[in-house]
Amino acid sequence: MKDRLSKGPLIASAALGLALFALTCARMGGARATDLLFCLSNGFLIVGLLRLLSNLKAFASFLWGVRMLKRIFRNDFGTGRQETEDYARYREGMGGHRDVPVLLGAAAILFALSLVIA
Repeated sequence: MKDRLSKGPLIASAALGLALFALTCARMGGARATDLLFCLSNGFLIVGLLRLLSNLKAFASFLWGVRMLKRIFRNDFGTGRQETEDYARYREGMGGHRDVPVLLGAAAILFALSLVIA
């Protein structure tokens, strides 16, 4: 695992929140600050939950299946033991995102701020 938290998910969360605000809340009239904070909290929540599911290795079998489908079309096969060991190594390498508490905490704080301002 990395020693530092990456800035990519934080930037992606903020960008997703701003996109949600631009697509939904900005078109409607009303409290702009509350809507902006709420949309930002949704962006952080969505990215945080996706990273949490990745830590739980929820997508491992699906992503491995897509890789195997590509290998079928390329006619590239290995023995059963090799495939099992490859999958075990692949699954070990997944996850390890340390930024999940930060993302979910930011979502909770932004949501609480939107409630306080409203």
